[in-house]
Amino acid sequence: MAKIEPGMESMLDMYFFETNSLLEQLDEILLRTEQANAFETEDIKEIFRIMHTIKGSSAMMGFDNLSVLAHKAEDMFFVIRENPDVITDVSFVYDLVFQVSDSYKAQIEAIQNNVGGEYEQTNFDELIDKLLKAKDKLSSEANGEAPKDNSAGSSDTAAQPAAAGEGKVSVRVFFEEGCQMENLRAFLLINTIRDECSFLEFYPADVETNSETSKEIVEHGFLITFSSKDDKNYILKQIENALNVQSYEVLTNAETAEDTKKDEAPKAEIPPEPVAAAVKTEAPKPAAAPSPAAAPSDAAIEKAQAAVAVANQTNGSQKQSLISVNLAKLDALHDIVGEIITTESMVISNPDLEGLELESFNKAARDLKKLTAELQDTVMSIRMVPLAGVFQKMNRIVRDMRKKLNKDVEFVIEGEDTEVDKSIVDSLQDPLMHLVRNCMDHGIEENADDRIAAGKPAKGTLKLSAQNSSGEVIITVSDDGTGIDPEKIMAKARKQGILTKPESEYTEKEIQNLILLPGFSTNEQVTEFSGRGVGMDVVKANVEKCNGTITVDSKKGKGTTFIIKIPLTLAIIDGMEITVGDIVFTVPISTIRESFKVETEQIVYDTGGNEMIMIRGVCYPILRLHEKFLIDTEVKTLEDGILLLVSSDNKDVCIFADRLIGEQQVVVKPFPKYLARYNIKGEGLSGCTIMGDGSISLIIDTNTLIG
Repeated sequence: MAKIEPGMESMLDMYFFETNSLLEQLDEILLRTEQANAFETEDIKEIFRIMHTIKGSSAMMGFDNLSVLAHKAEDMFFVIRENPDVITDVSFVYDLVFQVSDSYKAQIEAIQNNVGGEYEQTNFDELIDKLLKAKDKLSSEANGEAPKDNSAGSSDTAAQPAAAGEGKVSVRVFFEEGCQMENLRAFLLINTIRDECSFLEFYPADVETNSETSKEIVEHGFLITFSSKDDKNYILKQIENALNVQSYEVLTNAETAEDTKKDEAPKAEIPPEPVAAAVKTEAPKPAAAPSPAAAPSDAAIEKAQAAVAVANQTNGSQKQSLISVNLAKLDALHDIVGEIITTESMVISNPDLEGLELESFNKAARDLKKLTAELQDTVMSIRMVPLAGVFQKMNRIVRDMRKKLNKDVEFVIEGEDTEVDKSIVDSLQDPLMHLVRNCMDHGIEENADDRIAAGKPAKGTLKLSAQNSSGEVIITVSDDGTGIDPEKIMAKARKQGILTKPESEYTEKEIQNLILLPGFSTNEQVTEFSGRGVGMDVVKANVEKCNGTITVDSKKGKGTTFIIKIPLTLAIIDGMEITVGDIVFTVPISTIRESFKVETEQIVYDTGGNEMIMIRGVCYPILRLHEKFLIDTEVKTLEDGILLLVSSDNKDVCIFADRLIGEQQVVVKPFPKYLARYNIKGEGLSGCTIMGDGSISLIIDTNTLIG
């Protein structure tokens, strides 16, 4: 078991956040370039930078296995960057880097779930060996040579000095202005190139222990003299791409004159001539690098990396416009805002103020309400995050399944910039993953010939989209595959005994939504990926935890669409308060189309004798709340009460209540756990809220009330 090093615990959260963000960015680049079948120069540089950053931060945290893994991946992409032509047909590179990404995520998850700071350290030797072989294969293809044999061990450490590397090269390095701790940056640079050198000297020699050398490095640069084991250009490129290196100069002397003429680096920016001349003619002899036995310890390297990381954060503080905040703190702030809104309502609606003429108080109350509304909007906006992160993860799932199932599928994403509450985003990942897998596995046809015969393009289409709609977000997952066969669904439902009414009374949409019932499956056997219907009740349960709904819309032979509707936020809503008898209900304003008093001539009856209301030539059914919830009330005549036309899942119903109180912003409170056994939510109530006078108002869930 490995153990997190003492003193590093405080930096873990930042490491996890930054590394996971970089890995997601890496996946996004790989998916995009693989689909385009082309690596742009900037993409290769960005991947190289990501691996370099992960390597350094992992070494700083003491995660040596992760640091080495990133280092070998970085080496492979160095070859690709220097020889872009080798990327013509290298699908194995994508598979390999995806393995690196997955291995990193798995190890990070293990570290996050550690108990007492201990975690199981994964051995990446097999994956590292694949990276080394891939690097050699790419190098050989670039040079037109046979691949090297890595069976004896790492090519980086076992390589023998090549003829080209026998000569010594002197380089003067200049770091970025104002980066600070130049001595430690020089120390880390030496550590980066040490393994590739057969001879290494540098000046100033005591950069690790003497901070005073920073001034000399700033004024005259950091002098390095080396002989490479293999190719000196590789070491020059490492210097060029090292963090905070602004420029470097390959010096000309009797031993390296010819090399300098041929290999002068394109990035070199020669400083003013007087300084350069003085350095070239009077430069002190560089100090020899420590022998392998005296090489700097891992602790020294990590300490230097940690110090440089702190310096980088300090330098960037003036430019920083974004900060990371623990979600628990945002949750606490959100709860406090909710309590403020409740308390404000209790103060303004205090019964003791009824009938009093308080002009100054009313003005102050209006100002307070305006400020609390702005405070709520600000807090909510802080918690709002785009769906892009979750959507891009689905891209990876489609890519893997496309290869495993050998299906030609185009994945289309729309509306990924749509924002919802962070807690809802976290809850959506599993449902979306399951829906995407089902569409890929059992939605899209296995044989392209079958699609062509059905008049469809040979390439299937899977679409994931999101959009805002009146206070809620609508997410759809759709495919243009085989669709759902109603007869097959009904036969399976009959066999499992889950039908609740005669088969003839089921509409096609009701039959399709049977797949959302617990335990329902049309699959005869279990495969690697869940079939359509397997676990769909879990998907529905997860969506309902967000106060959302999921419906199925499918046409046999045309495709299937899963529609998820979720609120923008779960905690605070704008509601319309109505009364039925002595009970106050709150209806979310986002579901109300209009409210009105009834005229006698508007009341009509259907063939079954059910009362309906005619509004502008359209008939709507009426739902009496006092009958639904068995409430005693004196208002039973439609003309004496109020009707609210509400919409949900393409259904429109008029809710009948006694009277309308008015609009109110309310904080949603869940029902006590001991009421869970009564299935209150299934009856059309989503929660409750505290009103200004301290009484309780029940919040109506129109989705289940009229569903």
